[in-house]
Amino acid sequence: MRNILRFLAKYSTILFFVLMQGVSLYLLFNYNNFQQSALFSTANRLNGWIYTVEEKVYGYFNLRENNESLLRENNELGLRIAHLESALRTYTDSTNIPLLRMKEAEEFSLIPARVIQNSVIHYRNYITLNVGKVDGVKPQMGVANADGIVGVISLVTDYYSVVIPVLNRDQRFSCKLKNSNASGSLSWDGIDRRFAFLEEIPPYVTVSKGDTIVTSGFSAVFPEGLMVGTVEDFKVSDDANYLRLKIHLSTHFDALSNVRVIRYKHREELKKLVEEAAL
Repeated sequence: MRNILRFLAKYSTILFFVLMQGVSLYLLFNYNNFQQSALFSTANRLNGWIYTVEEKVYGYFNLRENNESLLRENNELGLRIAHLESALRTYTDSTNIPLLRMKEAEEFSLIPARVIQNSVIHYRNYITLNVGKVDGVKPQMGVANADGIVGVISLVTDYYSVVIPVLNRDQRFSCKLKNSNASGSLSWDGIDRRFAFLEEIPPYVTVSKGDTIVTSGFSAVFPEGLMVGTVEDFKVSDDANYLRLKIHLSTHFDALSNVRVIRYKHREELKKLVEEAAL
Protein backbone atom coordinates (compact mmCIF):
# COMPACT_ATOMS: atom_id res chain seq x y z
CA MET A 1 0.00 0.00 0.00
CA ARG A 2 2.86 2.36 0.88
CA ASN A 3 4.47 1.70 -2.53
CA ILE A 4 1.25 2.59 -4.30
CA LEU A 5 0.99 5.87 -2.38
CA ARG A 6 4.61 6.69 -3.22
CA PHE A 7 3.95 5.95 -6.89
CA LEU A 8 0.87 8.22 -6.95
CA ALA A 9 2.74 11.00 -5.16
CA LYS A 10 5.71 10.77 -7.52
CA TYR A 11 3.70 10.72 -10.75
CA SER A 12 0.66 12.70 -9.60
CA THR A 13 1.26 15.51 -12.11
CA ILE A 14 1.52 13.15 -15.08
CA LEU A 15 -1.49 11.13 -13.98
CA PHE A 16 -3.54 14.30 -13.54
CA PHE A 17 -2.49 15.48 -17.00
CA VAL A 18 -3.49 12.16 -18.56
CA LEU A 19 -6.82 12.23 -16.75
CA MET A 20 -7.58 15.77 -17.96
CA GLN A 21 -6.60 14.80 -21.50
CA GLY A 22 -9.00 11.89 -21.35
CA VAL A 23 -11.84 14.08 -20.09
CA SER A 24 -11.08 16.68 -22.77
CA LEU A 25 -11.09 14.10 -25.56
CA TYR A 26 -14.32 12.61 -24.25
CA LEU A 27 -16.03 16.01 -24.24
CA LEU A 28 -14.55 16.88 -27.64
CA PHE A 29 -15.72 13.74 -29.46
CA ASN A 30 -18.96 13.30 -27.55
CA TYR A 31 -20.37 16.80 -28.06
CA ASN A 32 -18.94 17.76 -31.47
CA ASN A 33 -20.39 16.07 -34.54
CA PHE A 34 -17.44 16.77 -36.82
CA GLN A 35 -14.84 15.30 -34.46
CA GLN A 36 -17.15 12.39 -33.67
CA SER A 37 -17.55 11.59 -37.36
CA ALA A 38 -13.80 11.80 -37.92
CA LEU A 39 -13.16 9.43 -35.01
CA PHE A 40 -15.66 6.86 -36.27
CA SER A 41 -14.22 7.07 -39.79
CA THR A 42 -10.70 6.50 -38.52
CA ALA A 43 -11.82 3.65 -36.28
CA ASN A 44 -13.64 1.98 -39.16
CA ARG A 45 -10.57 2.21 -41.41
CA LEU A 46 -8.42 0.75 -38.63
CA ASN A 47 -10.87 -2.09 -38.05
CA GLY A 48 -11.06 -2.76 -41.77
CA TRP A 49 -7.28 -2.94 -42.00
CA ILE A 50 -7.11 -5.31 -39.03
CA TYR A 51 -9.78 -7.58 -40.50
CA THR A 52 -8.02 -7.59 -43.87
CA VAL A 53 -4.72 -8.60 -42.31
CA GLU A 54 -6.48 -11.24 -40.22
CA GLU A 55 -8.20 -12.66 -43.30
CA LYS A 56 -4.92 -12.79 -45.26
CA VAL A 57 -3.11 -14.54 -42.42
CA TYR A 58 -5.97 -17.01 -41.96
CA GLY A 59 -6.15 -17.63 -45.70
CA TYR A 60 -2.40 -18.24 -45.92
CA PHE A 61 -2.38 -20.86 -43.19
CA ASN A 62 -5.40 -22.58 -44.76
CA LEU A 63 -4.08 -22.40 -48.33
CA ARG A 64 -2.76 -25.96 -48.38
CA GLU A 65 -6.06 -27.35 -47.07
CA ASN A 66 -7.97 -25.40 -49.73
CA ASN A 67 -5.63 -26.63 -52.47
CA GLU A 68 -6.04 -30.23 -51.37
CA SER A 69 -9.82 -29.79 -51.33
CA LEU A 70 -9.74 -28.37 -54.86
CA LEU A 71 -7.50 -31.23 -55.98
CA ARG A 72 -9.96 -33.79 -54.63
CA GLU A 73 -12.78 -32.05 -56.47
CA ASN A 74 -10.72 -32.01 -59.68
CA ASN A 75 -10.06 -35.72 -59.29
CA GLU A 76 -13.77 -36.43 -58.95
CA LEU A 77 -14.58 -34.28 -61.98
CA GLY A 78 -11.82 -35.98 -63.97
CA LEU A 79 -13.26 -39.39 -63.20
CA ARG A 80 -16.75 -38.23 -64.18
CA ILE A 81 -15.45 -36.89 -67.48
CA ALA A 82 -13.60 -40.14 -68.17
CA HIS A 83 -16.77 -42.10 -67.41
CA LEU A 84 -18.83 -39.93 -69.75
CA GLU A 85 -16.22 -40.20 -72.52
CA SER A 86 -16.15 -43.96 -72.10
CA ALA A 87 -19.95 -44.14 -72.27
CA LEU A 88 -19.97 -41.90 -75.33
CA ARG A 89 -17.51 -44.15 -77.16
CA THR A 90 -19.85 -47.10 -76.74
CA TYR A 91 -22.41 -45.19 -78.81
CA THR A 92 -20.03 -43.77 -81.42
CA ASP A 93 -17.59 -46.66 -81.97
CA SER A 94 -18.09 -47.68 -85.61
CA THR A 95 -16.60 -51.14 -84.95
CA ASN A 96 -19.59 -52.04 -82.78
CA ILE A 97 -17.18 -53.72 -80.36
CA PRO A 98 -17.27 -51.42 -77.31
CA LEU A 99 -15.49 -54.00 -75.14
CA LEU A 100 -12.27 -53.28 -77.04
CA ARG A 101 -12.31 -49.80 -75.52
CA MET A 102 -10.84 -49.45 -72.03
CA LYS A 103 -13.28 -47.81 -69.66
CA GLU A 104 -10.96 -45.43 -67.80
CA ALA A 105 -13.47 -44.45 -65.14
CA GLU A 106 -13.87 -48.10 -64.14
CA GLU A 107 -10.28 -49.27 -64.61
CA PHE A 108 -8.41 -46.32 -63.08
CA SER A 109 -8.66 -44.23 -59.91
CA LEU A 110 -6.65 -41.22 -58.74
CA ILE A 111 -4.76 -40.60 -55.50
CA PRO A 112 -4.12 -36.89 -54.75
CA ALA A 113 -0.52 -36.14 -53.75
CA ARG A 114 1.76 -33.18 -53.11
CA VAL A 115 5.37 -32.82 -54.23
CA ILE A 116 7.64 -32.29 -51.21
CA GLN A 117 10.98 -32.67 -53.01
CA ASN A 118 11.88 -32.21 -56.66
CA SER A 119 15.09 -32.14 -58.68
CA VAL A 120 15.52 -31.10 -62.32
CA ILE A 121 19.26 -30.42 -62.71
CA HIS A 122 20.65 -33.97 -62.65
CA TYR A 123 20.81 -36.73 -65.25
CA ARG A 124 18.77 -38.98 -62.96
CA ASN A 125 16.22 -36.78 -61.24
CA TYR A 126 13.78 -37.94 -58.59
CA ILE A 127 10.58 -36.58 -57.03
CA THR A 128 9.26 -37.27 -53.54
CA LEU A 129 5.52 -37.30 -52.76
CA ASN A 130 3.68 -37.06 -49.44
CA VAL A 131 1.70 -40.29 -50.01
CA GLY A 132 2.70 -43.91 -49.47
CA LYS A 133 1.47 -47.41 -48.75
CA VAL A 134 -1.21 -46.25 -46.31
CA ASP A 135 -2.71 -44.19 -49.15
CA GLY A 136 -2.73 -47.15 -51.54
CA VAL A 137 0.40 -46.20 -53.51
CA LYS A 138 2.50 -49.01 -54.99
CA PRO A 139 5.58 -49.17 -57.26
CA GLN A 140 4.97 -48.90 -61.02
CA MET A 141 1.97 -46.60 -60.65
CA GLY A 142 1.89 -43.64 -62.99
CA VAL A 143 1.97 -40.01 -61.83
CA ALA A 144 0.49 -37.05 -63.70
CA ASN A 145 -0.83 -33.54 -63.13
CA ALA A 146 -3.21 -31.24 -64.96
CA ASP A 147 -0.60 -30.52 -67.65
CA GLY A 148 0.49 -34.06 -68.50
CA ILE A 149 2.45 -37.10 -67.35
CA VAL A 150 5.09 -36.71 -64.61
CA GLY A 151 6.65 -40.14 -64.10
CA VAL A 152 6.27 -43.54 -62.45
CA ILE A 153 6.44 -44.60 -58.79
CA SER A 154 9.74 -46.31 -57.94
CA LEU A 155 10.01 -46.67 -54.15
CA VAL A 156 7.27 -46.56 -51.50
CA THR A 157 7.31 -46.31 -47.70
CA ASP A 158 4.31 -46.08 -45.39
CA TYR A 159 3.85 -42.33 -45.85
CA TYR A 160 6.10 -41.31 -48.75
CA SER A 161 6.94 -42.38 -52.28
CA VAL A 162 9.66 -41.66 -54.84
CA VAL A 163 8.88 -40.95 -58.49
CA ILE A 164 11.20 -41.49 -61.44
CA PRO A 165 10.11 -38.61 -63.70
CA VAL A 166 10.36 -38.16 -67.43
CA LEU A 167 13.50 -36.12 -66.65
CA ASN A 168 15.53 -39.25 -65.88
CA ARG A 169 17.81 -40.77 -68.50
CA ASP A 170 17.10 -44.30 -67.29
CA GLN A 171 13.35 -44.11 -67.83
CA ARG A 172 11.28 -44.68 -71.00
CA PHE A 173 7.56 -44.22 -71.62
CA SER A 174 5.32 -45.65 -74.32
CA CYS A 175 3.71 -42.76 -76.22
CA LYS A 176 2.08 -42.16 -79.58
CA LEU A 177 1.10 -39.51 -82.08
CA LYS A 178 -2.52 -38.65 -81.37
CA ASN A 179 -3.51 -38.13 -85.00
CA SER A 180 -1.98 -41.34 -86.41
CA ASN A 181 -1.67 -43.67 -83.38
CA ALA A 182 1.93 -44.43 -84.38
CA SER A 183 3.67 -45.36 -81.15
CA GLY A 184 7.23 -45.10 -79.94
CA SER A 185 9.46 -44.79 -76.89
CA LEU A 186 9.85 -41.46 -75.09
CA SER A 187 13.10 -40.66 -73.26
CA TRP A 188 15.07 -37.66 -72.01
CA ASP A 189 18.63 -36.91 -73.13
CA GLY A 190 19.63 -35.10 -69.92
CA ILE A 191 20.14 -31.70 -71.56
CA ASP A 192 17.04 -29.48 -71.65
CA ARG A 193 14.26 -30.05 -69.10
CA ARG A 194 11.70 -28.70 -71.57
CA PHE A 195 12.22 -31.39 -74.22
CA ALA A 196 12.29 -35.18 -74.58
CA PHE A 197 12.63 -37.43 -77.66
CA LEU A 198 10.18 -39.91 -79.14
CA GLU A 199 11.91 -42.63 -81.14
CA GLU A 200 10.97 -45.80 -83.05
CA ILE A 201 8.30 -44.01 -85.10
CA PRO A 202 8.16 -45.59 -88.59
CA PRO A 203 9.70 -43.34 -91.28
CA TYR A 204 6.57 -43.43 -93.46
CA VAL A 205 4.37 -41.83 -90.76
CA THR A 206 3.25 -38.28 -91.56
CA VAL A 207 4.45 -35.90 -88.85
CA SER A 208 3.98 -32.15 -88.57
CA LYS A 209 5.33 -29.61 -86.18
CA GLY A 210 2.83 -29.04 -83.37
CA ASP A 211 1.31 -32.55 -83.50
CA THR A 212 0.10 -33.80 -80.13
CA ILE A 213 1.84 -36.64 -78.30
CA VAL A 214 -0.15 -38.71 -75.77
CA THR A 215 0.31 -41.91 -73.78
CA SER A 216 -0.26 -45.08 -75.79
CA GLY A 217 -2.05 -47.09 -73.10
CA PHE A 218 0.16 -50.11 -73.86
CA SER A 219 1.01 -50.64 -70.19
CA ALA A 220 -0.71 -50.62 -66.81
CA VAL A 221 1.08 -47.40 -65.84
CA PHE A 222 -0.90 -44.79 -67.77
CA PRO A 223 -4.29 -44.95 -69.47
CA GLU A 224 -4.43 -44.12 -73.14
CA GLY A 225 -4.57 -40.48 -74.18
CA LEU A 226 -2.86 -38.57 -71.35
CA MET A 227 -1.12 -35.44 -72.57
CA VAL A 228 2.67 -35.67 -73.03
CA GLY A 229 3.61 -32.74 -75.28
CA THR A 230 3.81 -31.49 -78.85
CA VAL A 231 6.24 -32.06 -81.71
CA GLU A 232 8.91 -29.36 -81.76
CA ASP A 233 11.05 -30.87 -84.52
CA PHE A 234 11.78 -34.23 -86.16
CA LYS A 235 14.29 -35.99 -88.40
CA VAL A 236 15.06 -39.39 -89.85
CA SER A 237 17.46 -41.51 -87.81
CA ASP A 238 20.98 -42.14 -89.08
CA ASP A 239 20.08 -45.67 -90.23
CA ALA A 240 16.82 -44.36 -91.81
CA ASN A 241 14.79 -47.00 -89.99
CA TYR A 242 12.70 -44.66 -87.88
CA LEU A 243 11.88 -41.03 -87.09
CA ARG A 244 13.27 -39.19 -84.06
CA LEU A 245 10.84 -36.57 -82.77
CA LYS A 246 11.81 -33.74 -80.46
CA ILE A 247 8.90 -33.27 -78.04
CA HIS A 248 8.13 -30.08 -76.14
CA LEU A 249 6.89 -31.48 -72.83
CA SER A 250 3.56 -30.14 -71.57
CA THR A 251 4.52 -30.65 -67.90
CA HIS A 252 6.53 -27.88 -66.23
CA PHE A 253 8.84 -29.99 -64.09
CA ASP A 254 10.48 -27.05 -62.32
CA ALA A 255 7.10 -25.91 -60.94
CA LEU A 256 5.47 -29.16 -59.76
CA SER A 257 3.13 -28.94 -56.79
CA ASN A 258 -0.04 -31.05 -56.80
CA VAL A 259 -0.04 -34.33 -58.73
CA ARG A 260 -2.15 -37.47 -59.02
CA VAL A 261 -1.01 -41.06 -58.62
CA ILE A 262 -2.88 -43.26 -61.10
CA ARG A 263 -4.02 -46.58 -59.73
CA TYR A 264 -4.91 -49.28 -62.29
CA LYS A 265 -7.31 -51.64 -60.52
CA HIS A 266 -6.34 -54.74 -62.52
CA ARG A 267 -2.58 -54.09 -62.72
CA GLU A 268 -1.59 -57.19 -60.73
CA GLU A 269 -3.80 -59.41 -62.87
CA LEU A 270 -2.28 -57.99 -66.07
CA LYS A 271 1.26 -58.26 -64.70
CA LYS A 272 0.72 -61.90 -63.77
CA LEU A 273 -0.73 -62.68 -67.20
CA VAL A 274 2.24 -61.09 -68.98
CA GLU A 275 4.72 -62.96 -66.78
CA GLU A 276 2.99 -66.28 -67.52
CA ALA A 277 3.00 -65.54 -71.25
CA ALA A 278 6.75 -64.86 -71.14
CA LEU A 279 7.52 -68.33 -69.70
